[in-house]
Amino acid sequence: MQLEIELLQPICRSNAQRLDALLTDDFVEVGATGRSFGKADVLSRLPVESGITFEATDMQALRLSPGVVLVTYQARRSHLGESAHSRRCSVWIQGSNGWQMRYHQGTCSESAHAT
Repeated sequence: MQLEIELLQPICRSNAQRLDALLTDDFVEVGATGRSFGKADVLSRLPVESGITFEATDMQALRLSPGVVLVTYQARRSHLGESAHSRRCSVWIQGSNGWQMRYHQGTCSESAHAT
């Protein structure tokens, strides 16, 4: 969960080397719009973002098998005074490079506690 929180921080998101270390080479993200992104997309997009902050709540981790963890949480993304809420999940894999994110998905929600 600490690595998930780290990935939400601007200092990590702006560091392509750190992002590269935290994402598997075959990483896939399905964004709130339904579009899919690979690792190369994330490495080119995130480091140039600015003014975006995230707040995560209700974070939970579930061990799916040895070396595989599902992290779920609510997120509030803020940018230029606007906020968007989403439910998020990530699959983390423990390998020879330590823990890395293999999959991430965000789904829009009305608020951080919407059902």
